Amino acid sequence: MSDAEMDGWGVPVPEPVREICRRVGVLHVGGHGEFGAPYPSAAVGGGAAWRCGEPGSFRVIHTNAGAETFYVDVDPVTGAWGPVFTFWETHGAELVAPSLQHWLVTVAGLVTCAARDAEHFDGFSTAFLNWFSGDFADAGDDFPEDSPEALACAAAPASAAPITVAEARASGDPALAGLGSRLPEGALLADLRGATRRTSVPFGRHPQWPGGTPVYGRFRGGTLLTATSRT
Repeated sequence: MSDAEMDGWGVPVPEPVREICRRVGVLHVGGHGEFGAPYPSAAVGGGAAWRCGEPGSFRVIHTNAGAETFYVDVDPVTGAWGPVFTFWETHGAELVAPSLQHWLVTVAGLVTCAARDAEHFDGFSTAFLNWFSGDFADAGDDFPEDSPEALACAAAPASAAPITVAEARASGDPALAGLGSRLPEGALLADLRGATRRTSVPFGRHPQWPGGTPVYGRFRGGTLLTATSRT
């Protein structure tokens, strides 16, 4: 991939990301599509990308048939790329990885696992889908689901409870209070500053979620995640 192409993405692209794209481009995983920063923008133009937040604050890096949208946080001011997030349908949001580089290494590892374990499934494609989802429902009886590697992949994510803007303003935490004062009533936010692994945020299940479709925003390097309703 050329620098001229990256310059047309509509977001700042830092040198470490450019180097990855120059050397690797995008990962093609059989029928499961493409993974990485060069993910074609035309593939998401008519989809759910608007839910990632303000234009220029993210880059979509994968979508799939499971209605999942994976994207990386982008600070349009500093140009820094932050953590990787995903969402699906109208209520699910997760912090997936601390960086694009970390996520790509993880996906490459899952490709290796799928190629190794294809015989335990209906071929590589099914094996990769199971490893990527962490759900080994399609595995044969001889697949070692109790192996440390499989157990780690299938482990449920941590969970971060969202709070209301009123709770954020009264928290005494300058970062939360400042952000809470900028968000509209009805919005929710989650503090991910202490997250050390994949973490889900059940915005749509909060008793004060007003309904509608969540639109996400990220602040302080992607460590604070917000959801604002759009009907």
